[in-house]
Amino acid sequence: MLLEQGEIAYGDVAADYSRFYGTNVTYNQRSGFYFGSPMFVAAGLVGDALSNNSARNRAQAMAQAQWRDFSSCRAILTDRRMLLHVAAENRWVTVRHHEIISFLPVLEQWALFTDYQQWEPMRLAGPTVPWLTAATISVLNRGRSEYQQLPPLPLPD
Repeated sequence: MLLEQGEIAYGDVAADYSRFYGTNVTYNQRSGFYFGSPMFVAAGLVGDALSNNSARNRAQAMAQAQWRDFSSCRAILTDRRMLLHVAAENRWVTVRHHEIISFLPVLEQWALFTDYQQWEPMRLAGPTVPWLTAATISVLNRGRSEYQQLPPLPLPD
């Protein structure tokens, strides 16, 4: 993980990570060929219809917007962005402070919900998140790093 020229890191904490989004889900429809008595053919067609309806309902439920991609992560707060190493995906995600459109701390759940201009809503949770929330609020309220410096805050135990 590399910081940008002049970027200042204020904290490096562990948290639980997830994102909120819907997705496209495909499903297979069953279509049998039935030969025999009318009762057997009707039973086969009804069975296919019930199976297809169940598969469609499961796919619709899976496609709905919901919290997904649950993982532990490493969150590094800087004066410009939050860098997240998402363990389950083994990749770094960068979310810039100027792209935040919604910021909702829920301290009794030790959670921070954020929404960004060009990214899905994100949830960070865990015992370090109240500190991360306070530090992020401090960074956002301080303005740009070129004009002001945020003193280092102690990391949680």
